[in-house]
Amino acid sequence: MKNNKHSGILLSPELITEGNPAFHILHIIKKNKSVDFINSELTKANIQHEFPNYPKPFRDLLMQCNALYLEEISKDISFRYTHQKAGIAFDDFFEKNFVSFWHKIFEGLRPYYPLQKWYYRKEQPGKKNFLTSPCNFSTFKPGLSFEVVKSNGVFQLNTYIVVNDTQYPLKTFTRYHFLLVSKNEFFILSYKDYLTLEKVEKTNSSKYHNPEEFAKHVLSDLEKDYPLERNNHIPQVEITSQPICRVLLTELNNIFLMLTPQWLYDDFLIDGAFNESSEKIVNGICYSIKRNKEIEENFIKTIVSLHKNFPNQRNGFFYLTFADAIKGQWFFKVYQRFLKMDIELAGMDMLANFRYSPYTPETKMVLKSENEDALIFEMQLSFGKELISLHELQKMLLAGQKAVMLKDGALGVLDENWLNQYAYIVKHGKINKNEIEVLRWMAVTEQHKTDEKTVLKQSLREDWWEKWKHWQTNDTHLFPLSSGFRATLRPYQQKGYEWLLLLQEIGAGACLADDMGLGKTIQAISFIAHFMHQYPQSKNIIICPASLIYNWKQEFEKFAPSLNTMVYHGVARQKEELPDTAPGVIITTYSTMRNDVETISQLSFGVAVLDESHNIKNPGAQISQAVMKIRARFRLALSGTPVINNTFDLYSQLHFVVPGLFGSREFFRREYANPIDNFQDEEKTVALKKLTAPFILRRTKQQVAKDLPAKTETILWCTMNGRQRNVYEEILDSTRSNLFLEIKNKGLAKSKLSILQSMTKLRQVCCSPLLLSGGEKSDCPESIKTEVLINELENVLSKHKAIVFSQFTSMLNLLQEECKKRDIDYYHFDGQTPPDKRAEMVTQFQREDNTVHLFLISLKAGNTGITLTAADYVFLFDPWWNTAVQDQAIDRTHRIGQTKNVFAYKMICKDTIEEKIVNLQQKKKKLSEDLVSADNGFVKSLTEEDVQYLFS
Repeated sequence: MKNNKHSGILLSPELITEGNPAFHILHIIKKNKSVDFINSELTKANIQHEFPNYPKPFRDLLMQCNALYLEEISKDISFRYTHQKAGIAFDDFFEKNFVSFWHKIFEGLRPYYPLQKWYYRKEQPGKKNFLTSPCNFSTFKPGLSFEVVKSNGVFQLNTYIVVNDTQYPLKTFTRYHFLLVSKNEFFILSYKDYLTLEKVEKTNSSKYHNPEEFAKHVLSDLEKDYPLERNNHIPQVEITSQPICRVLLTELNNIFLMLTPQWLYDDFLIDGAFNESSEKIVNGICYSIKRNKEIEENFIKTIVSLHKNFPNQRNGFFYLTFADAIKGQWFFKVYQRFLKMDIELAGMDMLANFRYSPYTPETKMVLKSENEDALIFEMQLSFGKELISLHELQKMLLAGQKAVMLKDGALGVLDENWLNQYAYIVKHGKINKNEIEVLRWMAVTEQHKTDEKTVLKQSLREDWWEKWKHWQTNDTHLFPLSSGFRATLRPYQQKGYEWLLLLQEIGAGACLADDMGLGKTIQAISFIAHFMHQYPQSKNIIICPASLIYNWKQEFEKFAPSLNTMVYHGVARQKEELPDTAPGVIITTYSTMRNDVETISQLSFGVAVLDESHNIKNPGAQISQAVMKIRARFRLALSGTPVINNTFDLYSQLHFVVPGLFGSREFFRREYANPIDNFQDEEKTVALKKLTAPFILRRTKQQVAKDLPAKTETILWCTMNGRQRNVYEEILDSTRSNLFLEIKNKGLAKSKLSILQSMTKLRQVCCSPLLLSGGEKSDCPESIKTEVLINELENVLSKHKAIVFSQFTSMLNLLQEECKKRDIDYYHFDGQTPPDKRAEMVTQFQREDNTVHLFLISLKAGNTGITLTAADYVFLFDPWWNTAVQDQAIDRTHRIGQTKNVFAYKMICKDTIEEKIVNLQQKKKKLSEDLVSADNGFVKSLTEEDVQYLFS
């Protein structure tokens, strides 16, 4: 009887993380009707015996799969864990490293799979033993794709494996880390795809009920690298606007003039070959830009028709030698044609190979007529004897150019003096042939100009200018308070009241942006009382967050009790009765305004006030669009922080108070917001400040509230040691290498989200390693900040009240547990705490006889709308890089009504990213303070050198 014997390699995929051999030599011996399977180790002798004629790289890889080699790998991993102080559990560290090792082995074997018969230990559902089954390795490299589904109001991700352009649900396969098996066929995921699957499986998507949050935190990273079908569950912002055609002028190789056609769809610049739509994803929000084929193709045809050389140029751009561009005034004629067709020209002032006119610009402006809101001037600009079209001039300025092309082919340069005096007028004006219409309010922007240089100033009455000058230079009162107003204003509050009256006289609105706690509410009430004395039959409206509606009513009852006030809010409100309400003040909320916009917008108001006006900072939001429909004689915005994240926050608020001053949102974004936020353009910052200064009044406590008790801000240094420092260094090492590689591959702009996430991880470790999640999750309980904080609290709480702010609600939960251990009583609220419960806790905390001296508050939930002057100690447990948010938190205590000195402590871990953030804040502070905010988008303003510094 003969034995039938052959060999193969047996794969045990379940062992690839355990440090044991995942490969064995399998001997299959058939005897009559029985089959025996015998395994042998991949020793050097066995490999040489079984695979003598196989390629050496194949045999070398198998040698790395035997028990002796794997034992050395295990020892090395253990050594690195001990000495690198990884900051994660050993089992997780061990598995992570072995998965990486085996992935390299499987990828290295890829060319040799067809040379050998393969088998694997196949799991049997419900049984402990395995079957030995033949298998093969696919030549196709699998990929990943995802789709968003929604079940019971919760967003989830379905994962698909893409093989040979066909999608299969992940559940079709059995997955062993990076190995996928289906019908005895193995597929090897790339290591990156394996890490992505691990991350997706650990994502707790159930906490994201808001589609924008789900898109930002879950989808934004995935969509950078993988196909993702949203299934219309996440709102897609569709851009359907007509494109602005534009030509970018550049010089190629110092020989050619190059013309590149481009299109601006709202804020998105598109070039290249036509597609029906282009998608841009910003912070997880998908913008679908519906491109206009007819306009784009006609534009290309127009450019092609401009020169005989162009029809044969198909590279997405067109070019001519400088000699051909100048010949027969070709460039000048094309330039004029583009301007007549409303085609933007960019790059003109960067051209180095064209001559410049010897003439300086001469300008004449004569006031022709005026109406209630606007001034109409006849305007002429000339270079020598040549007059420049105002339309041409405006287009060039809006395109960012500082030169116009003259008939002789020379470039007329608009020097800095001309730009400072006229550019903002032309940019913001409405052109009609040789006339320009300018909003009357812009005249106030010339308040500091001399008479010789005045252009708009003459439009306002001389007696108004005298009062304006008096207000700026003299401390004596200009206007008395209304007899119905029962309070004495502080000197700076009187100034604010008079400023409002002066702007009312010329028909402009105002944004009162005083520091938190300086009494913006009482200034607004004093103005409304004066207005109602003038117009006793007027109706006025206050729109504010829901948490503040009864604050407003109480303040009116206290300071202007003669005014009729009503709260219009809640399910019991009567829409149909609103038009018939008596003259007085209607107090409502932003949500009510949004829901009842059709009813409210039909009414005519005397004064309309937006409290916490940064609620309308997004001009595309429903509430922003709703408040723009309000009809009012005077509009007032109140906000201690009109700019929170970026300069564009200012647009909607100022558009409300002085409609038309900023033009379209696209104009404002291109002219001011993008240059200031993305490039820290000081010239644009100065121009915007000049434009907005008359309509924004901002005073800080340091300037005006000198009678307030002292506020001492101190850094409370904490020094991490032991396990917490080890966790920090491990996270820093892993984060730094991945982050710098991403910046290298994708660029800084596309890596901002990863920078933010990396900074957040390091900041979490500084608070407590227990805050980490996902692959970095730690069981290290050490927290030097908690230790320092508790020691400080035990020292002060016997005689003082204290507030602790943290951005991380989970950190507040940890602090709660620590307080319970130390028998420290406390109040605690975060974003999930109902408003009435918050108000109850605040009221109790403010009482002198209350024995609870500690308040734990989440930074975002507690930095507006509450007064906590009972406290005189403030601890910022994890200082935020947005200094405006920090200041607001401290100002919960340091405001009018405070009688004690306030001590504010920023808790900073020494020699960490927190210390570096503080240093960078100081470095970048000046530019942001030139506007109206204490912050200008810290993360957005980071340069590559800043990132290198932060993660060094």
